[in-house]
Order: sequence, then C-alpha cells, then structure tokens
Amino acid sequence: MSQEEETNVDMERFQAALKCLAERHYALPQQQRLQNVFNSVLAQFLVARSDGNQEEGRGLVLLGGTRSGKSHSVKELCKGFAAQETPLGSSFERTVLRISVRPGMTWRHLGSALLTALRFPSDLSHRSSDQIWTRVEGLLERKGIFIICFDEFQHIAHQKKAVEILAILDSLKDLMKRPEWPILPIVTGVPRLLDTLNLSPELTALLEPAKFDDINYDDVSIEEIDGIVMQYADLAKVDVSRIREEEIYRRMIHATSRRWGRLIELVIHTLAFSQVEGRSDIDSLSLAKTFRRWTGASDGANPFLVSNPYRIDVAKLFPI
Repeated sequence: MSQEEETNVDMERFQAALKCLAERHYALPQQQRLQNVFNSVLAQFLVARSDGNQEEGRGLVLLGGTRSGKSHSVKELCKGFAAQETPLGSSFERTVLRISVRPGMTWRHLGSALLTALRFPSDLSHRSSDQIWTRVEGLLERKGIFIICFDEFQHIAHQKKAVEILAILDSLKDLMKRPEWPILPIVTGVPRLLDTLNLSPELTALLEPAKFDDINYDDVSIEEIDGIVMQYADLAKVDVSRIREEEIYRRMIHATSRRWGRLIELVIHTLAFSQVEGRSDIDSLSLAKTFRRWTGASDGANPFLVSNPYRIDVAKLFPI
C-alpha cells in the first residue's frame, strides 16, 4: 500500500461523516464505574452539607492513559448530571465548570481560568491570587455552582518544586472545605497524577479514585470491541463482516496502544473514510489505511499488514 495508492479525501464529506459518527456515544463499562463513584461522592457531599457538617469535603479523581476516553466520559457524566431535574438543595445548581490545566499553571492561573469560564467581564491580571479566588468563590456561590472539573491535572506539577505543588494541593483541599461554599472537584489525569496527589494525605482523604484501565487481550474485551464495531457500522450503514475476527480485533487493540478512546476513533475514522470513498464495506486494509494516515507508517511498520504486529511501536510517527 503506497502513498500513491491513497485517494484524495473530500474533507467536507469526511467532516460530515465523522461528525455524524462521533456524536453517537458508546457507553463502555468504565463509564458506569465512573458514574458509580460520582454518585457516591455526590451523595456524601450533599448529606454532609444538609447535616451542617461543613468541614466535610468530597471529590473524585479519574485516572487513565492518554486517549483512554477520560474526557469524553466526563463530558457525558456532566451532561447526565445537568439533565436531571431532582433538586439538590442548598441553592446548588446542576452546572459543572470544566477547565483544562496547562503545564506551568499556578493556583492563581487556575483562578483566572475559572473567572473566564464564569464569563467574568473584568481583567484581574493585576490582582493577587487571593483577590482572584475571592472573586471566584463569590461568583460560584452566586451562580450555585459547586462542581468543578480540572482536566489533565498532572500538568500542575510541571517544573515545580514539591513545596509549590503541596501549596496548590492544600489550596484545593481548603476550597473543598470552605464553610460558606465548598466545592466538589472532579480531577482527571494520567496515572502519574496519583503520585502528585499523594503528596497531600489530607487531600487524598477527601478524594475517591476511579480508573480507566487499558484494553486487555481477553474475551471480554473482544466482545466489547465487537459491540463498538457493530454500533458504528449500523449507524454508517457499512458492512464490517470482514473485520469481525478475533485476530483483527487483537491487532486493533495493539494499534491503538490498548486505549479505548483511541480504538473507538480508529473505528469511526475508518468508517467515515469508507463512506467518503463510496465503499459499502471495510476490511483489514481499510484499518491499515487509517493507521497510515495517523502515523505515516510504511507497510512494514503497519500492525494490520505484518505477520507479527506486536513488535511495532505504534506510538511513533514516521515521515511520509
């Protein structure tokens, strides 16, 4: 399969096909596990608040590798929470603020990011961290918002000393236990985030963990992958019978670094490309083309084209 054999892609049609498929959420078992932990944390938070136990904070930490599906699952979790109509009491609203933590951010930067998410109109760049967070806390209480999601929180430790990291963790703990308006944080990140959080035993005592595991090469995972393939194939109206084999599914697991989110992307992208190309079915060569588009890999480094795919480092990019 050479580069010359690749057909030009009508990007408008591909974008439309991709959007249609990507809008359909596939609920993995890990989604229910995340929901269960969130329900437990939320119940404890609300009971403590209703009992007047204002010292009791509670939060959730979600761990998983890159492209494991964390962000999409949290998005679905927040949508489901917001869609419910049951009153929460204490003037709490069913709104979740989400901010993405970038490398090098400080506690002050996090406060500024929250002000932006809260659509605060004034520029407080010249204000101190305490002034910014006083404004944040006031706006949260006024709007009834008590759940904040900090995505990719492992970045908070980027190029910081332990004492600086601990100061941020202590500030988060303090925010969770404010008697006037405590918050419930959802903290997501890669597995090494746990090492950062464990620097503060007082904070970890207030957090419950959930974890998105990598895909196993077992019958349960193979069955789950078949369910993913069939759901999106039905939506795309594409015949997938030629890839519904255990060996191909195992190659898909390896090609996507054993990450559920990446595997779903592989299925969606391959089906979208087939629609644009006017094909009514897909095969292992179709998967190989998607992998080549993703990585630039030659045939000899493509897990769908070689006899032993497991020798290939699928995380590499290759020059085309």
